[in-house]
Amino acid sequence: MPLNLAQTAVSALKIGENALTAIYSGIIRVYPNEVTVSIDGANASSQSGTPGQPMNPFIYVVTPSNVSNYGWTDAQIAAATLTGLPAGFTATFSASGSLGAQSGTWTITTTDGNFPNTDTSITVASLTSTIAETTWGSIAVSWSSGASQYASVTQTSSNFVGLSVSQSVDSRSQASSGIQAAAPVGTLYQATGGTVITVSGQAPTSTSTTSLNQWYITADATWTIAGTGTATCSLNAGYSSPSTFIARVPIMQINGPPWNTNPSDNIQCYLNVNYGTGSGTQAIDSRVRWWGYTDFTGGSYSSPYNFVQNAAPDSTQPTNRYYQYYPGTGSGSYTINIANNIGISAAAYIADSTTRNASPAVSTSWNWT
Repeated sequence: MPLNLAQTAVSALKIGENALTAIYSGIIRVYPNEVTVSIDGANASSQSGTPGQPMNPFIYVVTPSNVSNYGWTDAQIAAATLTGLPAGFTATFSASGSLGAQSGTWTITTTDGNFPNTDTSITVASLTSTIAETTWGSIAVSWSSGASQYASVTQTSSNFVGLSVSQSVDSRSQASSGIQAAAPVGTLYQATGGTVITVSGQAPTSTSTTSLNQWYITADATWTIAGTGTATCSLNAGYSSPSTFIARVPIMQINGPPWNTNPSDNIQCYLNVNYGTGSGTQAIDSRVRWWGYTDFTGGSYSSPYNFVQNAAPDSTQPTNRYYQYYPGTGSGSYTINIANNIGISAAAYIADSTTRNASPAVSTSWNWT
């Protein structure tokens, strides 16, 4: 007949040569059987399984007391505790999200990761999640300028109190009075240098400046957030005589005219402006530009005429670039010109990057019919 192991205790049964013992303690079955484990709250879930078999962790989500204004540092996350768990259960904490939008997750499971021997209900109301919080703050840094051609700027940086923020500015838009803070077009700084001066407010914890192979000075500064603070700083080039060098000068060629014989009617030219194919180490100033144009007499159209305007030199030697123009009926003479902006002051370049020298660097003339 079938063996009934329902609610009746069986002390010992002899089945063939095997002994089977079912033991009960009150109404809780000690003999292996299915158990149910659950958690309530916003992340309520339950699962059932056999004691000793692997169990999936439960999730308990928490947030800072004020998500927008408080958060957790790495050290606070590592020191977080969760009390009120049933015996045999443990939890680990992790956090996600950035400043002002963090959330935390307690991952709850048994100490061995397996189902317990008895049904267990985890009640969120009985749990206490203890995580130290840190408020976050900001610092507004006004980078001052004593030179009228430069604009001042204010940068605001935020982070948790006790942590660091960094800001970076350069002398293309900031300068100190009486200091050359940017080099003319075609000229670059050849050494690091410069200082960051704290005029008022919270001083930075570290500063650095560089100008190597640049036409301006770059400053980086770091502050420790102490709450809500302000500072006024000045980027000072730090040179009594700026250490500069002439950047690589492009080749500027008019390869025609002159012509052996006039190749055809009207105005024509071959222009070539480039930095050459050599492997020289001299740095290139990215501001350098060139203009190709013609002045002419005769004809019915107005002079001058622009072939190329505000163009960067080619990085390598190209094939000559051919240009032509019909100035109208008649005949006359023409001059082909290549102008550039080398030597233009940094202030003039910042005000208008299309500024060029009034006189051409290279010119040649020819007649047209």
